[in-house]
Order: sequence, then C-alpha cells, then structure tokens
Amino acid sequence: MLPKWHLLFGAIFSLILYSILPQISIFNISLIFSSSILIDFDHYIFIIKKKGRSYFNLKKSYLWHKALEKKHKPIMHIFHSIEFIVFIAILSFYFDFFLFILIGIVFHSLLDIIELIYEKRINCREFSLIRFLILRKKYPQRYF
Repeated sequence: MLPKWHLLFGAIFSLILYSILPQISIFNISLIFSSSILIDFDHYIFIIKKKGRSYFNLKKSYLWHKALEKKHKPIMHIFHSIEFIVFIAILSFYFDFFLFILIGIVFHSLLDIIELIYEKRINCREFSLIRFLILRKKYPQRYF
C-alpha cells in the first residue's frame, strides 16, 4: 500500500480510537498513528541492503518499490514479520506504550494483507523471518 494511504487510514483509525476511547492519551494515540506509518521503514532497509548506498535517497528507493511488477519474488520486510509482531506483543506485557505500538503495527499489517489479497499478490511478501531464512538458503533463486 502506498504511504499516502497508510497515512490517511492511520489518521482515521487513530481519530476513531480517540473519539470512542477518550481515556487513551494523545501520546498513546500518537504512538498508534506513528507506528502505523513508520513500520514501512523496513522497505527502506531492504532496498539499501539490496541496491547499496546509491538508494539512500528516499524518493529513489520509493520509486524502485513502486516500479516492481505486480507479481514479483517474495520480499522479507523484517518489521512486517510475525516474529517482530510477537516480539512487540511480548514487550507490551512489560511496557504499556508497546501495546499502542503493537496496535499501530497490527493495523498497518492488516491493511497490507487486505490489499495483497485483493490484488492477488499475497505471494509477493514473506511473513515469517524464520521461514524466509530457511527457504532462502534452500531456494536462493526464489527470493530477493
């Protein structure tokens, strides 16, 4: 999903939560909103690892991702992995603010999954870091 849509849906989601749950502070709503957008930083990490320093330019890395064909090899985005989400969930038991980060990340991931299913591109993303590491060694030509 394009960043502008995550920005819009993240803002709407945060405002809805704030209006129906007024006991949630502005800070916590800001955590939800921010994490629903900043989770995509792993796209930037991926392209720099894949293409090198010439892709430090955010616009250039954005255009590379946008130019990918609809059906491409699976990509591992670490912050979108089930292991990262479980890690944040565990942290939320110990630190309250991670619960709000978790809410934003899960909301973002659900939007991504809905879009991938709708566009019949669910195979373009790997959801498990462990599975990715195992299969990438076994079938290196299958993954980016």
